[in-house]
Amino acid sequence: MPVDMYQTGVSGLLAAQAQLATTGHNIANVNTEGFSRQRAEQMTTMSLFSGGHFYGTGTRVTDVTRMYQEYAFRDVLVNGTEKAGAEALYNHLTYLDKTMTNANAGIASSLDDLYGAINAVVDNPGNLGNRELMLANATDLVSHFNEFYSALDQETNIKNRDIGSRAGHVSSLAAGIAELNQQILSAGQNGTPNDLMDQRDRLIQALGKEVQITTVKDSQGMVSVMLGGREPLVAGNQAFTLEARAGSPDPQQTELYLVNPKQPDVATRIKGGELGGELGALFSYRDQVLGPTLSDMGKVALAIADAFNEIQRQGVDLNGNPGLDLFNDINDPVAQSRRFYGDNANVSGAVEITDTGALSGGEYQLKYQANGDYLFTDVASGKQFTVAAADVVAGAGSSVEITPPGLGFTLTLSEPPNTGDNMQVRPSRQGASDFRVNLNTGDQIAVSGSLMVVPNGDNTGTAKPGVSLTDGAPALAATDYPLTLRVEDDGAGGLVYNVLDQGGASLFSGVPDADGNIAFNDVQLSLNGDAELFDQFQIKTAAGSGNNANALAFAELQNRKWLNNGKSTVTDSLNQTAVAIGSMTYNQKVKAEAAGAAYDQSYDRMLSVSGVNLDEEAANLLRFQQSYMAAARVVSVASETMNTLLQIR
Repeated sequence: MPVDMYQTGVSGLLAAQAQLATTGHNIANVNTEGFSRQRAEQMTTMSLFSGGHFYGTGTRVTDVTRMYQEYAFRDVLVNGTEKAGAEALYNHLTYLDKTMTNANAGIASSLDDLYGAINAVVDNPGNLGNRELMLANATDLVSHFNEFYSALDQETNIKNRDIGSRAGHVSSLAAGIAELNQQILSAGQNGTPNDLMDQRDRLIQALGKEVQITTVKDSQGMVSVMLGGREPLVAGNQAFTLEARAGSPDPQQTELYLVNPKQPDVATRIKGGELGGELGALFSYRDQVLGPTLSDMGKVALAIADAFNEIQRQGVDLNGNPGLDLFNDINDPVAQSRRFYGDNANVSGAVEITDTGALSGGEYQLKYQANGDYLFTDVASGKQFTVAAADVVAGAGSSVEITPPGLGFTLTLSEPPNTGDNMQVRPSRQGASDFRVNLNTGDQIAVSGSLMVVPNGDNTGTAKPGVSLTDGAPALAATDYPLTLRVEDDGAGGLVYNVLDQGGASLFSGVPDADGNIAFNDVQLSLNGDAELFDQFQIKTAAGSGNNANALAFAELQNRKWLNNGKSTVTDSLNQTAVAIGSMTYNQKVKAEAAGAAYDQSYDRMLSVSGVNLDEEAANLLRFQQSYMAAARVVSVASETMNTLLQIR
């Protein structure tokens, strides 16, 4: 059967030629990213029955398939998203850690210089040079806080631009996938378009690095892509667009919306922190790290300003005038209004700081409940707490006052909001930005206490009373001074403390409270020791350099623990913030390394199936070359046999 033998040889030639072409294609694309190894599939052709037997008629190539495992690809996709997000967040945190370390060092140095100047003022309160140095160091401290805020505010703006840029890249990738879906659908009618499918997978992997996605393949070979497993990003040959828009309620906080090109007026708001990948890392860094860090540092700036201002108000300056605020008023009306954001134009808000020591540095989402309650959600931790409707205080007109317990601030709303309103409360984010020196010259520093206590020379007790003025109580007139404190017998074997004004009228008669304090009108005395019977003290006003009582109070702030509910000094709080960022950075480094190892493992598993092995391909090249030569010999033998038959006469 020479003719049949000839056809068999030709089929072998064609099959070997296809195998050689496929092997060459594999070798040529060994360095092509995303290329999957291909293989020509062969099977026998239909047998020929002759003489009671079946004779083979050769072979044919049924398809060229790619070595692809769906599970391995999905594993790479998931781990690639985790790796990209973890590494991106680690890189962001590394920058913040360096910025925080440098800022903390500068602020700590400025604080040391400020307290050094204060100690010099304590030693010589009348020296104007010492006062000017104190004011200069206060200005330097303010500069460090302002610079830190500017650096992080600029970083926030950069991340907002990055979000917009990456949203455009995601939209471009989605459009590319949709276009390849259409090409694969068209080409699939004539075979399996392996190279197009590789290109699509490569775009899907690139998209998976940007955001977390899931894919679904339909019966026609097209792949639909779901954003986070919920919102469609690619549906067959149609791609949706991811758009960056001004945020609400804070327009400076860029947000993302998913838009259907066929319905551009309808957009779905996307929660950026849930996106995953590099885009999700941007949102997490901006919203849960940068913002709270600014608030944490702002909390310290507010505490410093408030503490120094409070002491300033207790004293008099070198010219005998009542002390003015050393730093900015932390409850300036403009500052209060900047701490609240809402998307309802009819509702304005103001946040008054009532206790800087209770500020947590937190930022809060606020929702108005249908039952009249107000739900606060901490942006960084997700912790929630409710201010019940019964605890909301009615203010002037239709305004309401909301005071979350133990957080150091009160929120005043111009009127009750609607249940769907989006509101944010940031009590301390602007603290470092608003921080500034209020005085112009050193002689304005109130080094001397406005009141001073002079003990009688015949006193036998150890009491060394201190004196301060309090807010919210009726003030004594200047003509009431000097006051006299007398320790007398109460007639029952105990002591009674009597305070008389200049005219002899009684202002207080009783015993100190549990903390050893005596309070009357706007004056508070602290005994600081034990008084004995018949001890006397004179409380009088001070003027000029007078005394260094206020300077001593300034100096005591260095070691005073009043931040974080009395647990931290200013330095402690700064160090805690720096350590928290450093710890967060280290932990994220560990997560990034673990995510990288998981990705490498899954990628190697996929390559073991889909990757091109040059040694294997070289062996195949020799094998298929031999097959081609052998098939060619079959054709040659068939031809020679036919010629022999034709020569028989």
